[in-house]
Amino acid sequence: MKKALLIAAAVMFVASSAFAQAKPPVGYIGIFADAARTTNSVCPAQYGQFQAWIYCLPSVNGLQAAEFAVSSPATAVTLVTNQNPLISVALGSLGAGISVAFSEGACQMDWVWTHNLVMMSLAAVPGQIKIIPHPGTLPVPAYQFATCQLGYPIEPCINLTPLYICSDGPLGVQETNWGAIKSLF
Repeated sequence: MKKALLIAAAVMFVASSAFAQAKPPVGYIGIFADAARTTNSVCPAQYGQFQAWIYCLPSVNGLQAAEFAVSSPATAVTLVTNQNPLISVALGSLGAGISVAFSEGACQMDWVWTHNLVMMSLAAVPGQIKIIPHPGTLPVPAYQFATCQLGYPIEPCINLTPLYICSDGPLGVQETNWGAIKSLF
């Protein structure tokens, strides 16, 4: 009986770890407050600095290039823009729309950042820094990825999260303890 339980637990562990490593069928793009992608909100003091990280999660087909634009409130000023050194071609600007391509042979198959922005808050008021469609994409403005497949076909991606300034995003988690959780049941 114990052996059967141990085997079942091992199979569940392996299956859950395999599921956790599965790539999504469609890619994601989002803006985070840290390089570890653990938070999507900041609230710096007036004239305080903060960071915004633009991250992409490729689909099962990989990521060779991306097209998008970034919108930020007037109360958030970009001081420094750092671009991932693996990007070999960048056309345009973040505000007007940018197309970036990773160097040949550098297909991205996991989370990858395209830009790290060092920003300054002019006022501690609610706002959002958002990924928006690239206005120059034809036939309609879009945010999209070029995959690593032969011919680099284009596929749509999903806008995962904006960076919330001085407000909580919908992904917030309330801290609690085990006793409070048990009392729910």
